[in-house]
Formats: sequence, C-alpha cells, structure tokens
Amino acid sequence: MIRVIGKKGQASLILGMALLFLITLCGVAFASGGGGNSHDQMLNLLYRILNFTLLVIILVVVVKKTSMLRFFGERRDEIKEKLEALTKERQIAESRSRELETKLGEFEVQKKEILEQFRVEGAKEKARIVAEARERAAQLISQADHTIEREILGATERLKQEVVEMAALRAEEIIAKGINDSDQDHLVDEFIKSVEKLH
Repeated sequence: MIRVIGKKGQASLILGMALLFLITLCGVAFASGGGGNSHDQMLNLLYRILNFTLLVIILVVVVKKTSMLRFFGERRDEIKEKLEALTKERQIAESRSRELETKLGEFEVQKKEILEQFRVEGAKEKARIVAEARERAAQLISQADHTIEREILGATERLKQEVVEMAALRAEEIIAKGINDSDQDHLVDEFIKSVEKLH
C-alpha cells in the first residue's frame, strides 16, 4: 500500500535510505578488507561514513533550499512555452510561405498575361506600321505617276509646239518660194472677207 508522505518525511526517508546503503557498503568493504590493522580500518571506515553522511545532508539541504522540483517544474513550463511559441512561429512562417507561393503563382500568371498582351499589341503595332508604310508608298507611287504624266503631257505639248513651229517655218519657206504677188493679193482679200464675216 502506497502512502503519501510530506516533504519532511521524504527528506527523512531519503536520509535513512542513504545511511542504510552506506552501512551496507561499509560492511562489504570491511569484509573484503582481509587482515591488517583493524583499528585503522575501522577509523578509515568511520571517516568515510561521516563524509558520506555529511555529503547526503548537504545534498538534502541544498535540494530543499533550492527547491529542485519547483526549478525543474518552472524549467519544464518555460521549455513548454518556448516550444508552443516556436510552434506558433513555425505555423505563421508556413502560412506566410504558402501565401508567398500563392502570390508567386499569381505573379507568374500575371507575367504571362502581360507578355501575351505585349505580343498582341506589338503585332497590332507592326501591322499598323506596315499598313501606314504601304499606304505612304502607294501615295508616293501615285504622286510619281501624276508627276510623270504631267511631264509627259508637258513634253508632248512642247514637242507639238516645236513640230508646229517647224512645220510653219517649212510651210512659210515653201509658200515663199511658190507664191507670187497676185496669189498674195488674193490671200489678203480672202483674209479680209473672212474677218468681215466674223463682225
């Protein structure tokens, strides 16, 4: 049957058990000692018992004064609190890590969307620039065609003018050689009649 012993009873029990153990050890040591001066051996044994007893008493007093159970209990509570705090910090860090991984995933998705948007906009801009360049090239070609047509018309007109002038000169030379004074008078009369008809 187990009895509950108070603190003083525990100290006495520990001290008694230590003394009993010490006496048993001393007896074993004395029995194995063999011959020799038994008085010196007994004295040596008593000194050892006294030293051991003093050591046990000092240990009991120190344990009682320092309240080892309370110390270990407080230390256990302190370690438990630190462990709980570290567990909470680990959970917070894991939660933060999951949040950062989620945000990193979202960032990757956004990055891909932005790059795709830039590709689409770049393709549109390229198409617009190419269309503008083609339109500008068509305008330049059209302007060049108009300029060439005007130059051709101008050259044609100048050529016609030169041909007419050359033909007039040649006709004048031919007429000058083949016309006489009566033909000339006849032509002047004709011209006068045609002018009078106009008025």
